[in-house]
Amino acid sequence: MITNTIGGAMKSERHQAILNLLKQRHTVTVNGIAQGLGVSSMTVRRDLADLAAEGLITRVHGGAQLPHSAHGTTLSRVHTHDEKRHQNVQQKREAAKLAARYVKPGDSIFMGGGSTLELMCEYLPTRGIRVITNNAPLFSLLADNTEVDLYLIGGTYRRQTRVFTMPSSHNGFFGLTASKAFVSTTGIFGNEVFGSYMDSAMVLADALDRADERYIVTDGEKVGRRDFYAFTTLDRIDAVFINPDTAPDQLEALRSWTTVVTE
Repeated sequence: MITNTIGGAMKSERHQAILNLLKQRHTVTVNGIAQGLGVSSMTVRRDLADLAAEGLITRVHGGAQLPHSAHGTTLSRVHTHDEKRHQNVQQKREAAKLAARYVKPGDSIFMGGGSTLELMCEYLPTRGIRVITNNAPLFSLLADNTEVDLYLIGGTYRRQTRVFTMPSSHNGFFGLTASKAFVSTTGIFGNEVFGSYMDSAMVLADALDRADERYIVTDGEKVGRRDFYAFTTLDRIDAVFINPDTAPDQLEALRSWTTVVTE
């Protein structure tokens, strides 16, 4: 974390502080940098313009991110569920609202792991749906609603991400099927959709294979990023729900493979 002691630092020191922050978070906002460095938003915008001119960062709406190489950016480490709950919350909420509109009474849906899908619970129909999930926090969010049929699947509990995983087979769903599958992702690069753990990602792959309609729910930070295991491809997905302030070039990259819903 950067502190206000850098507020009076030389431009080069501010630039380095911004780059260090980007290495930790991948995407930063103008307001966040200004608060952290103790400088004005105008100073931050000038610094970002300088860094972008040198090809060290890419400007996005309201901030900046690391540039996407030909191989995409990669996660430096796997974030815990608690960490993810506090990252890009507004962007995730916007994507979650969009996805929830596609759920109607009478639907049977699969919902995978991730804080974005947990936010989606706030906007689902309150009765007349069937939900299959391997997401423990999501299960808890819906557990008290007697008007929702709820099924928790899986075997081994992965505490870091709060999901249940299953053996590498198509038997873990015990015959359960959902007409619509909603999954999140830790990265999208080119046509590939990624997860951090093979066993968790294979649950998502199985759910997508069983569904009639397949959806990705994510925020713009994940676009251009690669992770450990590619569990599906965008050309097999019916639509991606994503926050509307995602950078235009990122939206265009997604639209070359599938439908993108931003409103």
